[in-house]
Amino acid sequence: MTGFLTHLEEDIKRLYAQLQISGPAYREMQRIASEFRVWVHYEETGSMMIQHQGLYSIILNRSLSPEEQWQDFAHELCHVLKHTGNHFKMNKLFRELQEFQAKQFMYHFCVPTFMLLKMKLPTLRQQAILHIAQTFHVTWAFAEKRLALFEQRKAGIRFQQEFTSYLMKAEKVAEKEVVYQT
Repeated sequence: MTGFLTHLEEDIKRLYAQLQISGPAYREMQRIASEFRVWVHYEETGSMMIQHQGLYSIILNRSLSPEEQWQDFAHELCHVLKHTGNHFKMNKLFRELQEFQAKQFMYHFCVPTFMLLKMKLPTLRQQAILHIAQTFHVTWAFAEKRLALFEQRKAGIRFQQEFTSYLMKAEKVAEKEVVYQT
């Protein structure tokens, strides 16, 4: 499946390389924040990112589990790295787009595709979900969704490979027919 990473998957792989992180990064949350000059605060409020005078803070809900905080951190980190503008003043559709992008980033940052590709996942779905959850320090629901995304991606790549192969064979057949007709 290598060579078929999406732009987001490649971006995440580059980020991990830039940060010199080769395994699951949940233990590196404070270092990651520091690398991007982001302050992390824990409050009794919903998780969010705040930017004031060029300084960034990520506020994480202190009553969440460490796994949920890690997931929220990744979501908010996307806003720091990729988004601009006041979330409350922007067009609803643009805000929804940014939230969709942050959610996709979160799934891929917490459980990177390039790492999943190197793993031997258990055959039984429940065991595979548990393995992802434990390895990457994410919740069961998160691991289940991430596995589904990964499986969809692999199915899409297989389809792309098979379709490309079919087109190449059809092209060769067409070339032979042209040769025989002349």
